[in-house]
Amino acid sequence: MQPMQGKRAIITGPTSGVGEKIARQLAGLGMEVILACRDLEKGKRVAAEIASDGAEAVVLPFEASSQASIRAFAEEFRRRYDRLDVLINNAAGNRGTLPKIEGHDGIELTFAVNVLAYFLLTQELLDLLKTSAPARIVNVASSFASDLDLDDLQFERRPFESFKAYAQSKACDRLLTWALARRLAGTGVTANAMTPGLITATRLYRNAPEELMGRLRRYSGGRTSAQGADTAVWLASAPELQEVSGKFFEERQEVECEFRNQEDEQKLWRICEGLVYK
Repeated sequence: MQPMQGKRAIITGPTSGVGEKIARQLAGLGMEVILACRDLEKGKRVAAEIASDGAEAVVLPFEASSQASIRAFAEEFRRRYDRLDVLINNAAGNRGTLPKIEGHDGIELTFAVNVLAYFLLTQELLDLLKTSAPARIVNVASSFASDLDLDDLQFERRPFESFKAYAQSKACDRLLTWALARRLAGTGVTANAMTPGLITATRLYRNAPEELMGRLRRYSGGRTSAQGADTAVWLASAPELQEVSGKFFEERQEVECEFRNQEDEQKLWRICEGLVYK
């Protein structure tokens, strides 16, 4: 029997890059993978390829910039399934050189997709994760995290710069993970964050200027999406991590996180609650 046979995982953003590799690797361990997809046709192709290897993959619609879509996804998942073993929040966007725009709910798009989608989907599925315990939440963050301003998360006072917005969103993903881990203590559900490392061969940087891409490629050393996915898969499946929570990992090693401040974590949590539960 495969090590994760009978387990079920949700992966957001599973049609390309790190998310696709996470889905394929978890399926290869025997997990049933639920692909939360904006592009259903791409999702169906990935699901068909996973199924051709004898694994189970199901595609459900998911638009990370729309709170209505996130809630609809969670409702449909709960209607179909009575357990969830792993939730991997991975879907993310980086607008590159493009200007600031708002998503479906009038919220700056990078913050809506990269932060609020993680927060809302987790909250919508938290009861099911608890009843399925032991269960795990893995938040795909980044080593590229900075420019955190909790008083201007949507760049209403600062000039908008897309890479600053992305870096801030990834700092927020870490803060929310630490706040969530504390809330989950004693429930049998863990929450950890990880960085896949710098992977330039991904759609995440499709709008970045070529000068920046050249510097990033030299820095990254040619890291692949499969390599980037490895730590997330390990966090989702390794038996020795069943009780590990509230930590930040890179290449299967715990690393220090500069964004550990309970006051900031609580402030961000309250902001997110206010934006999704109006």
